[in-house]
Amino acid sequence: MARYQLNATKKEDIYWYMDADKKKKYAYRYNYYDHNGKRREKSKYKFDTILAAERALIAIKSTILNGGEKIALNDNMTVSQWVEIYFDRKKSKWKGTTPKTYRNIIDTYIHPFIGHHKLSRLTKSIYQSQFIDRLIPIAAPKSIVTYHNFFIGCINAAVEDEIIDKNRIAKADLPRAEKQNTDKVEGNYLTPTELAYLLRCIKESCDITRYTLISLLAATGMRRGEAGALRWSEIDFKNKVINISRTRDVHGERSAKTLNSIRTIDLTDDLARQLEQYRKWCIERKLTYGIKHTLDDLVFISKTCHPLNQNAAALTLLRMHALHGTKLISPHGLRHTFATISIASGTPPTTIAKILGMTTSTLLKTYAHSFAEREKQAMQVMSQFFHFDKSL
Repeated sequence: MARYQLNATKKEDIYWYMDADKKKKYAYRYNYYDHNGKRREKSKYKFDTILAAERALIAIKSTILNGGEKIALNDNMTVSQWVEIYFDRKKSKWKGTTPKTYRNIIDTYIHPFIGHHKLSRLTKSIYQSQFIDRLIPIAAPKSIVTYHNFFIGCINAAVEDEIIDKNRIAKADLPRAEKQNTDKVEGNYLTPTELAYLLRCIKESCDITRYTLISLLAATGMRRGEAGALRWSEIDFKNKVINISRTRDVHGERSAKTLNSIRTIDLTDDLARQLEQYRKWCIERKLTYGIKHTLDDLVFISKTCHPLNQNAAALTLLRMHALHGTKLISPHGLRHTFATISIASGTPPTTIAKILGMTTSTLLKTYAHSFAEREKQAMQVMSQFFHFDKSL
């Protein structure tokens, strides 16, 4: 069979392509695990409509998931393999944005943290130390409860299917909201050397979208939501400035929360060049999908030209930690990185506060430790001018 250029549709696992006669056709490609734990794929082409492809896909999934082809139900099954099976079984029953939320939990946290462990050997201590405890520095307590509850559902389903004998993680110790500060600076930032290494790893291992996103967050201290809402019309390449007035998250796009958050940030020459290079990529990528680039478009998009996933920054940081051993921080940690490096370099607090979109008093309170270190350095510089009698 001739190879076709498959393009994603809004239906998961279903693609469209142009056949040899230049007619639009549809196909499905479905990945699953066989009884040996090996990844397999079922695919079929030449459907005239997306509905026909979807019906055929549902039929093949039903055959696989109901025993027509035994899936991996043995001691070698990993957490990742079972979670994928569980997700495929349940996603049609979840409503609204729930499937997307659970997909993000799987890709962002479960796969990189505990996905490689054998399901039958997952103990409470492993789950606690490698999943829950690793989430605490980078996620809010409420979010951790959501991730935990989803995974509990996965484990209970494995018990019901007699893949494992019991749920060993139900009594994991979860953080309390009142003890958690999501904006905590301590440990959640990078030194200049660590930042340089992170950016080098991302450039080598990731696509241009993720490299540009992380570079922008680190170089400007911009909030993740502000970057997600950024449009090309708000980047002035001639004057090398970015205008920030909105934010964007899972609930949608809206105006900035405070007047201080509405601000203009200067671009360095290097960052401006990176954004121009990325804009060129976006224009070319959109053309492959028959989409015309406009100034009102969001800056950060996926390879399929959809708005970039809200967890893209977090997932990138997690992946670099797993692949290259970079220090694990949250996306907000890039903002802390900008602040601490700027403070250490002697940039006036009023200037840093203006760039970050906060008041000077909030900056001084949030980064009190960094300012204290700066004061110690200043005193060390002054001490070289004095020579006191050591015998006194």
